[in-house]
Formats: sequence, structure tokens, C-alpha cells
Amino acid sequence: MDAEPPAKKPRLDGSHAEQVRAQRSAFLSTLSRSVSPPRSRSSDASTLLTSDKDRTQTRLQPETTPPQQMTSGRTDGQTYVPNGVSFTAPNGTGRAISSPFQLTRVRDLPAKDNIDTVSLHDILGDPLIKQAWIFNFCFDVNWTMQHFDADVRRLVDVKVVHGSWRQEDGNRLGIEKDLKAWKNVQEIRAYLPDPFGTHHSKMIILFKHDDTAQVVIHTANMLEKDWDHMTQAAWKSPVLPLMQRPGDKKQEVGKIGSGDRFKHDLLRYLNAYGSKLKPLCEQLLRHDFSAIRAALVASVPSYVKPSDPPDKRWGHLALADALAAVESSRPTKSPPGEQRLVCQVSSIATLPAAWLTDTIVKAACTSVARNTSTSIIYPAPTDLRNALTGYATGGSIHTKIASAAQQKQVAALRPQLHRWGAQSSVSSAQAGRHMIPPHIKTYICYSSKPTLQTPTPEIDWVLVSSANLSTQAWGTAPRAPATVKRVKGPGEAVSHISSFEIGVLVWPELFLDEPDGKAKARMVPSFGKDTPDLHRIVEGSGDEVIVGMRMPYDLPLTPYGPTEMPWSPSATYDEPDRLGQTWT
Repeated sequence: MDAEPPAKKPRLDGSHAEQVRAQRSAFLSTLSRSVSPPRSRSSDASTLLTSDKDRTQTRLQPETTPPQQMTSGRTDGQTYVPNGVSFTAPNGTGRAISSPFQLTRVRDLPAKDNIDTVSLHDILGDPLIKQAWIFNFCFDVNWTMQHFDADVRRLVDVKVVHGSWRQEDGNRLGIEKDLKAWKNVQEIRAYLPDPFGTHHSKMIILFKHDDTAQVVIHTANMLEKDWDHMTQAAWKSPVLPLMQRPGDKKQEVGKIGSGDRFKHDLLRYLNAYGSKLKPLCEQLLRHDFSAIRAALVASVPSYVKPSDPPDKRWGHLALADALAAVESSRPTKSPPGEQRLVCQVSSIATLPAAWLTDTIVKAACTSVARNTSTSIIYPAPTDLRNALTGYATGGSIHTKIASAAQQKQVAALRPQLHRWGAQSSVSSAQAGRHMIPPHIKTYICYSSKPTLQTPTPEIDWVLVSSANLSTQAWGTAPRAPATVKRVKGPGEAVSHISSFEIGVLVWPELFLDEPDGKAKARMVPSFGKDTPDLHRIVEGSGDEVIVGMRMPYDLPLTPYGPTEMPWSPSATYDEPDRLGQTWT
């Protein structure tokens, strides 16, 4: 039985409403099956906020007051500037580009903190959708299906791609149970050769009746708590039309950052699933990706070597390839100095001592003229205690601190650890998410360390990904083949990746119309909205493109105190949270 869609329909009246109804009726009449109004059912809604590794069990009831649909707006009196619109500022001339990434809408936040955000219904609610491929780690299928348009949700061909292959896996059992009610939903299980690997990628690929496609890469599980109560982000591709010559399936590789290269890397990633995704690859081949300005950085279960060609590299080696291309493509090289890499994650695995330096930091050091220092943002217990949901969403945030080795790791990382929920004293650099626990993962390289004097330095590049700090996600540091399981004999060092992960990398020069021209591009942090502030235009700078990066956390960062420990769901917290609950 269907529940009503969770988003409010716009109110229309007069001839406009009649026209919309007529167009909708014409569209529905072209579908192969008849459409009946959704039948309602009464049930108690109960949502358990549990770990990612436990499937959330939710029984839905029709909503009498659907969540508010937010619109892109401004509260500072300035005009909203969409992508690509030129403007003249008092101190310079340039073009503002909205953030390539959006934060997701949080149910319990006021409207002013949900400006420019996106909901799952915004992504899935288009009645033109005819097919959806949904890749994720954890699913509540019944809840997910409510976000399709009510008139077509039982007509859309939905593919659910997950990695829960064990018969006793709770996520698999929940999916199989839900599928009995949805004849139009099919599950596809990804093969994972390593028992420690996971299918952690979070992506939606849509095909529509107007012959367009869209790729959405995000950070949320397909669970209510992830979309409504945690800080997440999404990247949405432009609309991808059919190629002008659909019969010509020759795939140009293109340079990193181009639409052709993005398409090539996406198809390469999908081919790693084997023949199960052949129909998806064949469909994507027919679409034009040229409007995309981004790079795909992904991981698949594999063994990779530093000398492998780019089309065989994954994980931290693929990131190194992409960042090397970013640096080499810049018209002017980065000035000497120290850049600051901030890794903001929701999970930290037990890591070899030098792993972070030998993998992600090494990839970020793309110029010998610059040093890279590192900060890690991960919640402390206080951050969960003060969150709007209290400890309840802490099950989705993982690290271990029990053993001597794990405590030694915390001690080694302490100089780099920074709080999630500490609100900045700089009012113009507050993201409005300090009370919303993070499930988002961001890797942002700043041109310098954010400080009270300079809280919002420019951004060299941004990666939003499903990948946390773990060897399973990014791969081990390259090591001798003899020490790597399943690799025999002498030879070059090998990096082992266990999991499926996917992310999107952007940098400011991507958004120049003529990268080799005189115009300059800069990326700057943007707080509370997706567009950058016009005051960032430098006087006399000439033509300039300012790209906003919607920030999920405040700047500058707040370091851990000398006795603070990272949050661990396996620990006990007797001090009540803001809701009066303890964690035992």
C-alpha cells in the first residue's frame, strides 16, 4: 500500500492549473499501464535510529502535513545569482557560480538554515522518471519508494544495487521483504570478494521519458534518518540529453574534469560490477555528458599498482592522478606555502601508522613548492550529546577506542582531530549544521590554514565522496606483493582496495569558459547558501569567476581538548543528551 508523497505539491489556480493538469493527463495516457490513486493505510510510524549496519525498520503512514518545499532564496537582501549569470560589483567585475554541491534538507531546522538545500523527493519526484538505478549501502525500500511521484511510483522501473550478499544479512532480508510489495523494483547484488569490503557507493542514475538522463552522487543511505536528521550532501549532474548521433558509440576519453572523461570513468566504474550492469552501461553510452564539469574518483575491489595506466587505477592512486591533472592544468602554478587538507568524515578505521600520509596526503601534495598539513573533522561525544537528535544518530558514526592499539591511534591523530559541533565565533562563517550530526564526507584543500584572522581562505579543490578514512575504501599504501593476500611472486608494490566507493572532485578552473584565457577563477567557502558573496571580488581583478562551496561545517576549526576522545558507538556515555537519553 502506498503512503502519500512526502513533499507538498505547488498550489496552482486558474488557467495555469488547467494547463498543467492537461499536460499531466496527456503524459500519463502514454504509459503502458493504467494509474490508480494511491491507497492509504493506517499504521503507527516508528523509526529506529540505528547503525548503518542495521537496517532501519520504518512503518509509514500517510502524512497529513507534508514537509515544506524550500526554494532557493536569500536572506541578506542581495539578489540570488544562478549559475553562469554575470554581474558587476562595486569593486570588480565577474561571474558567480553556485556551489557544485548541495546540502540535503534537514527536517528539524528552520527555513533560514535550509536555503538552497535538496531533498530526496526533489531528486526522485519528477513524474517523467521511467527508470532509476539506486546504488547504496543500506536500504529501506518502502520508505525510498514514497519519494517517487505518487502517480508513477508503481510504474517506474527501479533497480536497487547493494552489496548485502550474506543470507542472514539484515539489510538483504529487509530488501527482499519489501520487494514483495513492489513488483517494479528489482535488486542487484554486487560481488564483493573480500569479506571486509562493503558496497558503500551512494549514487542514483535516472532515465526519463523525455530521453534525458541524470547522475546524482551523494552521501546518504536510503534511510529516513540519513536524509531527514543528518548532515549530507549531493552532487547532481546537468540534464544529459541523447547524443546527436546515438548510433556512434565510440567513447572519447577526454581530459580529467571534462564531461567525456567523467563518462569514461563512470562506465569504467560500472563495468567493474560485471555483466549485471551491462544494460545500464549501454543506455549511458547513448547520452551526451559534455555539460559536466567534474571528475569522478572511485574505488572498486581490486589490486592496483602505482605504474598502472589511469584506466586501471582506483582509490588513492586515482585521486593522485586527478590532483596531478588539476595542478598541471592551472595557468599559474600554486605559490609556495602550506596548504591545509581537511578530511571531514563519519568513520575512522583502525589504520596503519603512516597510512594517511602515504595515501591521501601524498596524493594532495601535487606541487613540490607546497607542503600539506592535515586536519581531521570527526565528532566528539559532546557533539552528539548536544545534537538535535541527541545520541540517537551516533550509531552511524564509527571509530573504535577500546584497545591499546586503538587508543594509541587516537593519541597519534590528536593533533589533527577537530570537533564537528563546535560553533565558530565568526558569525559570517557559520554553516548552521553544528547540531546536525555528519554522515557527509568531504576532503577540502584550502590555500592556507583557516584562522580567526583569515577564517575563510580560498579553496584549491573539493572532493565529496562516500569514502571514509579506511584502507578498505581508499586502498592500502603500496606494499610488497609478498605481503598482500592473493598476490604472489616478486614485483612492484601493490595497493589493495576492498570496497565500492564513489565521489566527485571539483576545482575552480573547471568553471572558466576559456581555461587558457585571461579570466581567473577562485573557489571560496559559502555559508547558509550556495552562492558566493559578491564582496569576494577583488578590486581591479578584471574578469573573474567566483565559485561557491557550500560548507557543511563552521570555520575556523575547533581542535579537540587535551582529554577529549572521538565518539565511538561501542563506548558507554552516562551523561544524558539534550533529550535526556544515555548511551549504554
